[in-house]
Amino acid sequence: MSEFHLHLYGPFTEEGGQPSPFPSRFETALTRLQTAYPEALIEMDGSVAWASPSHQLVGMLYDAGEAIEYVELRGRCSRSQLLDFVENLAEEGQIGAFAVMELPQRQWKKLQHFAIQLPE
Repeated sequence: MSEFHLHLYGPFTEEGGQPSPFPSRFETALTRLQTAYPEALIEMDGSVAWASPSHQLVGMLYDAGEAIEYVELRGRCSRSQLLDFVENLAEEGQIGAFAVMELPQRQWKKLQHFAIQLPE
C-alpha cells in the first residue's frame, strides 16, 4: 500500500474552482473522531494518529477560529478507511466533492478522484 500526503479542504465552489470552508467545527470534529476511533490518539491541539497493522493515518486539524481551515493527512490506508475518516470529520454527508491538494505535487483533486487511487 503506497503512502500519501495531502491537505483536505471543504468542497470546491462552482466559481473559480476554489475550495469552500471545511463544513465542520473544530471541537465537534475532534469529538466525533474520538467517538468513532477510541483507539486513536487525538489531542485537543488538533493532532491525530490512527494506526493498526493495516493502516496508518497521522494528521493535524488546522483551525481558523472555531472552524477548520484544512486537515493535513499522511499515511497509508484503504479507500474505505479514508472516506470513513473524512465522513467522521465532516458534518455533511457529501464528501466526494471535498478538495484535496495532493503533496508534494501540489495538485488539486476532488476527494472522490483521489480516493480511487487507493486500494479497496
